[in-house]
Amino acid sequence: MDASTLLLHFDSSPAIRLLRATNAPYVIAFLHSQFKQSGTITVPHSELLPALGSFQEDLQQDFPDALRDKPETYLADWCSRDKLWLHRFLEAGRDEPTYQLTSHSEDVIEFLDQSLRREIGFVGTESRLRLVLKTLEQLVVSASHDPTVHLEELHRQKSVIEEKIAKIESGEEVAAFSPTRIREEFNLAVTMLKELQRDFRAVEDRFKEITQDVQQKQLQGMDTRGGILSDAMDAEDALREDDQGVSFYEFFKLIQSTDQQRQLRAVIQQLNEMQELAEQKEGLQAIRRMMPQLLSEAAKVTQTERRLSSTLQRLLDAQAHHERQRVAELLREIRGLAAAMSSDPPKDEVAVEIDECIQLHSPVSRQFWTEPTEFETIDLTEHVDDADRRDDMFREFAQLHCIDFRGMRSLIQESALRRGSVTLGELLEASPPQSGVMDVLGYLQIASEDGHIIDRDLPEELVIPCAMQEHRTLVVTVPRVTFVAQTPSKSQISNL
Repeated sequence: MDASTLLLHFDSSPAIRLLRATNAPYVIAFLHSQFKQSGTITVPHSELLPALGSFQEDLQQDFPDALRDKPETYLADWCSRDKLWLHRFLEAGRDEPTYQLTSHSEDVIEFLDQSLRREIGFVGTESRLRLVLKTLEQLVVSASHDPTVHLEELHRQKSVIEEKIAKIESGEEVAAFSPTRIREEFNLAVTMLKELQRDFRAVEDRFKEITQDVQQKQLQGMDTRGGILSDAMDAEDALREDDQGVSFYEFFKLIQSTDQQRQLRAVIQQLNEMQELAEQKEGLQAIRRMMPQLLSEAAKVTQTERRLSSTLQRLLDAQAHHERQRVAELLREIRGLAAAMSSDPPKDEVAVEIDECIQLHSPVSRQFWTEPTEFETIDLTEHVDDADRRDDMFREFAQLHCIDFRGMRSLIQESALRRGSVTLGELLEASPPQSGVMDVLGYLQIASEDGHIIDRDLPEELVIPCAMQEHRTLVVTVPRVTFVAQTPSKSQISNL
């Protein structure tokens, strides 16, 4: 960390530019409230724009000179290459831009969060020292290839455990953590969780860099198709093999484990019941959101990785490659001719000759041939009403179960608040459906309308009772749905 390196970093770092900005406190406060405080990874334009407008109106009461421009101007400026405080992109299935914090904004928010915590709160020095010592001890043992070292450590742990068991069985008082130690350990875990969420941006940014590099070389014709493909695959392999990539993929395997998720939910529920943590509302909220957020973050990184794979797949299309190469060659010829004539431009008027025999059509205007629709003609002149059949149909209709959306939403909210999050399978296991598959469809509709987490890449099999035959069960396969605790919107309140 020499002076020249710091000077370069201070001149080029978007994080430093954010800290130095005139409106830095207001910008950081808004970004923190919309993304970190709400536990949201991405926010659509239709929500972030009015939120910024409301934030500006609230500021005018106490800070009349703060953020006076239009909200659209600020959002565009924060996404510009000069700022890079927000990342704007188009998500699949949306017709509007979506915003996400960049790694630079994450660094600034984390830095200020730690700084404020040191000023207005306590710093758990004892817990941190214990963690450092424990980590170093485990490192020394686990890094050794000598079986004797591992056996000695295991025997030591065994003797400590047996000693504790003997004391408890003899009736001695259990040595529990003091309230201060409990809060220290809890705040240390919350801090590490926030740092973990920030680290996802680094992996995601690396995949984006590889994708952009492939696209630029592809458009500029800087290398052969095989060369571009080789560079991209080497870069992806390097990312998977370096410490950061290996750690991320091992984390992804861990977080996808059903047993690990069940164990974490049990721990979260026990933390919510501890009286010593009753005042740690922000930390408890972060812990309750941990599982859904980590799963969403991991899914977003893998989505970025899939975009890289899609880019490489398009690169393998030989015909498209030759067409792009030909277009790039023509553009280079045009630029070369224009540069040659720049010193002596034509004195006469410049004209363009148009070949009228060539007809231009948009490739998207041509539709694929479809077979015309044929309507079936039904002769009803001799139709006779069947009263018995009609009565049977009415009776079947009367036996249909009504989906209780209000009760379902109440059950979801109660379970999610109690456990932090709950999957559809766990919810149905605790409260079996009364209407069979219809209830499952109702829960899927609620998950879609209320913005819960639906992972279509991870199917889940549900065993439910059959509504028509009480002694039968049905096995249905649905996307994995995770219900999270949330504040009901106006539309949801009206549905309730």
